[in-house]
Formats: sequence, structure tokens, C-alpha cells
Amino acid sequence: MKSKIIYCLNLIWTAFIAFSFPFCFGWIFLDITGHSKGYSYDLGDEKGVSVMLGCIELLIWLVMAVPSNVYVFRKTRKKGKMYLLFLAIIYIILAVICIHLMGGFSLYLKSVFNI
Repeated sequence: MKSKIIYCLNLIWTAFIAFSFPFCFGWIFLDITGHSKGYSYDLGDEKGVSVMLGCIELLIWLVMAVPSNVYVFRKTRKKGKMYLLFLAIIYIILAVICIHLMGGFSLYLKSVFNI
């Protein structure tokens, strides 16, 4: 029973990480590339601070995301490949929902990658 509760809590955390992944990825990407205030704005001396902040954000996000994802995917793999595929599809769907709520794919690509 205890292992099922731990699995359920990790599954909820993994779902939250999957949902927030596009937002966190965009934020960290813009900080690491030095475009944290937009592509038209020149950070100048602040660029080094932005890059360092992006590296710290990336480390924090990895510490928060990787252990629960590894735990959930390993436990789910023991149940069968179909469950693992279903979990991966749910992960992708949650990320797509987040992008849709942020304004859609075109706005996300324009905001993050300046495409």
C-alpha cells in the first residue's frame, strides 16, 4: 500500500512537471541564450548574469524533474510496454495543453525561438 501511495504522488508530480515543461524550457532557454528580456533588447553587461541564472534554473529544474520521472517510468515499465507508451503519450498531451494555454504553438515558437 505504501508503494502505491508513493507511486501515485510521484505520478502527480510527474504530471505537473510535464504540464509546466514548455514554460520552464522557454524560460531557461531564454536565460541561457541571453535573451531573457526579448530578442530585440540588448542586455549588454546583464547577459552574463542572465546566462548564470539560466544555468542555476536548469539545475534546479533537473533536480525537481529527473528523480520522479525516472521513478515513475521505471515502475511503469515493469507493468508493460503498453502502460509505458500510455504514460509517454499523457506526458506529451500535458505539454501540448500547456503550450495551447500559453497562446498556441505559433506564439510559443515566436516568443521562445523568435521564429
